[in-house]
Amino acid sequence: MQQSEMDFGVYATAAANHARRRIGPPAPDRDGLFDLEGVTIICGRRQCAVEAVGELFVDVLFKERTARVTAIAPGKWDPVSILIACTWAHGNRVFEVDYATARPTNPGGLDEIRIARVVGADGIRPYLTKRSRYFESEHGVWAPVARLADAEGLRSFRRAPPGKPTWAFRTLLWGHGGPRTSDYAVRKALRALEDAGLVRIELGPRGGMATAKVTWTLRAYLAPERLDPDDEAAMEMLA
Repeated sequence: MQQSEMDFGVYATAAANHARRRIGPPAPDRDGLFDLEGVTIICGRRQCAVEAVGELFVDVLFKERTARVTAIAPGKWDPVSILIACTWAHGNRVFEVDYATARPTNPGGLDEIRIARVVGADGIRPYLTKRSRYFESEHGVWAPVARLADAEGLRSFRRAPPGKPTWAFRTLLWGHGGPRTSDYAVRKALRALEDAGLVRIELGPRGGMATAKVTWTLRAYLAPERLDPDDEAAMEMLA
């Protein structure tokens, strides 16, 4: 079972949006898991074939390489495991989140760690492992190393330490007016997040990603904090 890769660059016209809708990303269940059909679609968008081995295993194949994915429950697979298998099958590196050094800030209530796990599973480094090549101030202002003259007058600027988001991951999370889809790493991350059900992508008028509208889904946000049972009862009485 195999499906041609879904590459945003292939669909460059408005007429092609119909084809993209027909073979668009799969929809996860309420637990964020995918059945065999969903696994096949996600893998097909990366030119990988899928062979089912019962209800608990699937083999992901690309050329001569094979990676096996174990189900969370019979017939249900986790999107991160699927993406990791595709990345390994292609011979590429997977970037796991180092919980000891990561410093998530969850901007706007986003579940930053969940997003980082999906992005890292698809081969995009979410967090720095050494000091960055850009400068950062206490107020979140950036200045790339190539623009040292802009940072010389501000003593608060420092190179971002390990554990902070990489440039691509930070652009994805804090992009003004939506993520900057002209960057390859950001586009690749968006495709992984779309496959995992964390974003919705509406292509631009001419079918391109440069003018696409990207919207975070509810699954991308942290779950609201629950009150204690006594507090919930009190709130119901006030209502």
